Order: sequence, then structure tokens, then C-alpha cells
Amino acid sequence: MLPAIKKTFITLVIFLIVPTFLIVIGWQWQPEALNSSSQYLFWLTQMAGMPWALLTCVILPLVFAFCLRITSLRKFIILLIILALSVLVGQGIKSVVKNYTAESRPFVLWIEKSYQVDDDYFYSLPRDERQQIIKQYVYLSPKIPNWLYQHWRNETGYTFPSGHTLFAATWAFLALIFLNFKRHRIIIILMITWAILIEISRLALGMHHPIDVISGSILAWLIALLTYYCAAKLHLLEE
Repeated sequence: MLPAIKKTFITLVIFLIVPTFLIVIGWQWQPEALNSSSQYLFWLTQMAGMPWALLTCVILPLVFAFCLRITSLRKFIILLIILALSVLVGQGIKSVVKNYTAESRPFVLWIEKSYQVDDDYFYSLPRDERQQIIKQYVYLSPKIPNWLYQHWRNETGYTFPSGHTLFAATWAFLALIFLNFKRHRIIIILMITWAILIEISRLALGMHHPIDVISGSILAWLIALLTYYCAAKLHLLEE
């Protein structure tokens, strides 16, 4: 387990820099956080959310198999199962924790402050009624672009931890664990950069608080360590 910790710990620290800094300065999301680059972040964040996350989960195992030079169907299926379980276990834990902690998203708190809609009342409603409240107060708001309004309507659940960050960070950590950095540094750096931009997008779009992103990154790291243990036992790791 120690080799996996050494390979991944610095990346974990990198993932925690932005949200930790925002906590230190007391940052809270406001519509002023949106700018001309926000829609690009939105397009990027879609890769870690349904339905586009399914495509990501198809492409990345193929990339891993190619880099690992796996030609055996049996070995590829084992790799696929391990990768799928890593992602699914994380998302399952995320769902349980979200329902237990029941924390409000930043944009819901903004709606509460701007339009006096109590966040506890908001979350007591069925999802379709939450969507109607968002439509009622946000649809014509000059501060919120239509693409973000649509995203909010599709994301009316709780906030802690960040599932998008968990998803992207898990894949980045898996790349670090399975692939040799000297041979595949470009792929690994691209995946780490992608995961960092995903976490920034969740903050910039009012979807998550910094602590949500921190918890998602740490959970992804712990899952990756467990995956390392399983993969080492099955001799799937690249030397």
C-alpha cells in the first residue's frame, strides 16, 4: 500500500489546493463568479455527469487497456470490472453520504437569500416541485444564463460530497496507479488537469461548496488505494 500512497499523495494535495484556499479566504458562491469562461467549464463538467459520464467510462478503460498493452480478453474483463467497481463504489458511497448529511447546494442558498425560499422547505419537496421553484425564480433572472438554469434544474439533490469531483478524481488516481508515469506522463497529466478543472467547475457554477470538493477528492483517493491493493493481487499493474 505504501507505493500507492507515494504515487498519489502529491496529486491529492494538488486537488486540495483550490478548495482549501477558498475556505481560508471565506469565499461563498455568488452569480458574480460567472464570467465568459463559465460555459466552457459547464461543457467540461458534463463529462463527469450523466449521461456523458457513461461515455467517459467507455473510453477511459480502452485507453488504460491500450497503455497497459492488454491483449487477453480475460485480463481486459478483469481490468474493466475493477475500474467499474472503483467508480460505482465511490458513487454509491456518495449517494448514501449525501442523503445522510442533507446539505444544501450553494445555488439553493443563493435562491433562499435572494427570493426568501427556505432551503429546508425546498428540499422537503419532490424533485419535480424543486424544479418548478427554480423555474419560477431563476428562469428570467438576468444573472443566470439559460444553460446554467437548465443544469440547476437537473441537479436538485444535496451537495456533500461532490460526485463530479469524486468521479473525475477517481479516474485521475486510477491513471496514476495503473500507468507508468515515465511512459504515459501526457495521459496522466491530462487526466489530473481534467479532474482539477472539474472541481473548479463545480465551485464556479454554484453546484458545490469547497468542503464538498475536498471530501470528493479524499474519498476518490481512498478508493484508489483500495483499488491498488486489488490490482496488485491480480498482477494488473504496470511495472
